[in-house]
Amino acid sequence: MCGVVGSVNRAFDEETLELIKHRGPDDSDIVNLTIGKNKLTLGHRRLSIQDLSLAGRQPMYSVSKKFIIIFNGEIYNHLELKKRLSDIEFIGHSDTETIVNYIEKFGIDSIGDFNGIFGLCVVDIENKKLYLARDRFGVKPLYYSTKGGFVFSSEVKPILKIIDSYKIDSSTLNSYLTLRYTPARETMIEGVSKLKSGEILEYDIASSKITISNINDNLIRNIKIDKNRSEKYWVDKLSDKFHEAVNRQMLSDVEVGSFLSGGVDSALITAVASKYSKNKIKTFCIGFEGADIKDDEILEAKRSSELLGTEHYDIIVNPKDYMRDLEKSMFINEEPNGTDTTLAQYEISRLGSKYVKVILAGQGADEIFMGYGRYGAEIKRKRFLPLIKLAKQFDFLFKHPKFHRVNRALYSLTEKNEYRRFEKIYSVFNEKERKKLLGNLYRDESTGLKSLYNQIPTDILSSDKMSIMDTYGWLSDELLLYGDKTTMATSVEMRVPFLDNKFVQTVQQIPSKFKTMNGKNKYILRKMAEKILPTEIINRPKKGFAIPTLKWFQEDLNEDIMNLLNSDDSLITQYINRAEIESLILNYRAKRENDERKIFLLMNIEYLLRLLNKKFIL
Repeated sequence: MCGVVGSVNRAFDEETLELIKHRGPDDSDIVNLTIGKNKLTLGHRRLSIQDLSLAGRQPMYSVSKKFIIIFNGEIYNHLELKKRLSDIEFIGHSDTETIVNYIEKFGIDSIGDFNGIFGLCVVDIENKKLYLARDRFGVKPLYYSTKGGFVFSSEVKPILKIIDSYKIDSSTLNSYLTLRYTPARETMIEGVSKLKSGEILEYDIASSKITISNINDNLIRNIKIDKNRSEKYWVDKLSDKFHEAVNRQMLSDVEVGSFLSGGVDSALITAVASKYSKNKIKTFCIGFEGADIKDDEILEAKRSSELLGTEHYDIIVNPKDYMRDLEKSMFINEEPNGTDTTLAQYEISRLGSKYVKVILAGQGADEIFMGYGRYGAEIKRKRFLPLIKLAKQFDFLFKHPKFHRVNRALYSLTEKNEYRRFEKIYSVFNEKERKKLLGNLYRDESTGLKSLYNQIPTDILSSDKMSIMDTYGWLSDELLLYGDKTTMATSVEMRVPFLDNKFVQTVQQIPSKFKTMNGKNKYILRKMAEKILPTEIINRPKKGFAIPTLKWFQEDLNEDIMNLLNSDDSLITQYINRAEIESLILNYRAKRENDERKIFLLMNIEYLLRLLNKKFIL
């Protein structure tokens, strides 16, 4: 796991590469190439996990010297791929050495064979082609810019320094306030784009022409639901595939740990990883001051650790630390999002970094197994639509803030157009609210998810479509994005076994009825868990990171938020209506607003603007 920076005709030096030292504190190097009339600069920061010797150092040439690669990630099946390269005499045993020679032999589209996580650049020197590629689920980010040349990086900061431009792209505000993140290829920073999950960008060095393709397109179009298998068949097959996936992701020359909450997902990973680990697995959890005991997972995580026999560590965060570190969180994430767990992910990663370099995480399980309430609501929608329409006529009865989820359901589930309904289901601010907030900046247009939706087979259930959109869209641009940024900020590699290629392919064949059954989300996953985990863990309700942000925003931090967003120094009022901001904060103070994500979205915009003003120097 590492960090990459590269450019065509926009030279940079060690000072720029140093901006991502946290991604790879173990080693670094820069290679300069001349291809025709063009100057290429490739830089790499290394976090040594496989082949700790100099044989794993990057940038790395292929054996023929015709290809060169800089690579961030892990290819878990590289030993299988290596068997197809019997004519190559390898120097070391890193996955980097395997894939640069594999791509040379089988072409850039062969990255479809890679089971792993990656953001890479490979240059075909002879044919004057530069390729960027991002893994199937977008676990590893990759940004680029075409301002005055071509620049790319694992993170935004090096690009901003090279192109010397620090402006917000206000055209993305509509998408952000709808989805709580900015879908690729957009970012909220002017001149900076990011690859979508599964994309391959070809840059013709001689002509500067860019061509983009996506390995996910055919995979998504060819998803087929297998309706002829029994529950027992799927439980047995899932169990086998999950053990294989976790075992694959234990590939490492350093110790591997695990995040452990009180829930099923992380416990499953930890239990199976323990079977393949030479050491007692180290596990990590976080708790929050002021959280209700019924919501906080820290005690349950300790109990899970006892049951699974791990070496467990935890940390408690309080509201003042949270507010103090929010700007730092934005600095780390570089892109704003409306998830209040980003800082929690950073704190727990910082704890884990004291003990291990690699940590397994449970991201992806809720998306592929339909773990959120919205899937069940979509499944039941058709049956209850007459009642939903009736309830909407009397929506004035649901004005109390405790009914904000009911209002969101009425807003979305009455929408006839399937794609627009999905957008509304994800929405934080509805159309009326966005119009008030944005004024002249408001645009009535769909978000960047429409192209993904258009790839999905039309003959599958809408709940399956939503799951696919989450898996290839929301995950990569929000949950996995901040997961990568926060863990790598502490020089820790996050691996996600639920997003193993072969495991996901199996799960996507399973009918919805086995994923949500009898009012239970992730039903088939829980049935699989019965083969692996104690019943005590399986029967616990889902909690996630139980951060008491609503309480903090309404009470402990309300004055701080007012000062941040509605003072003379606030930058957000250049784009967002000041009166609406003040009204929203006062509604929190009076406890007339119960959706904490709204205020968090605005705070993130303010912090982004402040960082851009300071040229992203914290």
